[in-house]
Amino acid sequence: LRTINYMTEAKIREKCTETLEVYAPLASRLGIYAIKFEYEDIALKMLDPEAYYNIANEMNCKKEEREDAIKQVIKRIDDALKPTIQGYEIKGRSKHFYSIYRKMKYQNKQLDEIFDLTAVRVIVGSVKDCYAVLGMVHTMWKPVPKRFKDYIAMPKNNRYQSLHTTVFGDDGTPFEI
Repeated sequence: LRTINYMTEAKIREKCTETLEVYAPLASRLGIYAIKFEYEDIALKMLDPEAYYNIANEMNCKKEEREDAIKQVIKRIDDALKPTIQGYEIKGRSKHFYSIYRKMKYQNKQLDEIFDLTAVRVIVGSVKDCYAVLGMVHTMWKPVPKRFKDYIAMPKNNRYQSLHTTVFGDDGTPFEI
């Protein structure tokens, strides 16, 4: 895919479709998400360049800027949790273009209706700690109305348990925790 610009239009379509149907899902199954994301974004750029560049232009900031913002959020949460909670892990991610494209297409949403462009996950050892983290997060940032899901009180069928909230960052941009 990195040399796809040197192929014919038909070959580009064939390779990108094959990548989305075979190689990206395979990379996902193997847990190689960086490769999966790269495959999907390149394929989107080649198969639907208009959609790709629309998303790129609407995002208003580069992936590096979003990742820096995530690092700042992680540091702020880490600083708040250190004195009170033991044994936690914090991870962050920035949604890649193909994932945004899929959400917009299949859920019929506009970019401003997608609240998880950036997300932070805090993994703790107990239900009590999970609710404590939620309280800390809601004191640090203002929650977005109607953007809270309690999968602890009402677990999913597969027993998944967590709390999902969306908050407004310091610059007013929403992000999910």
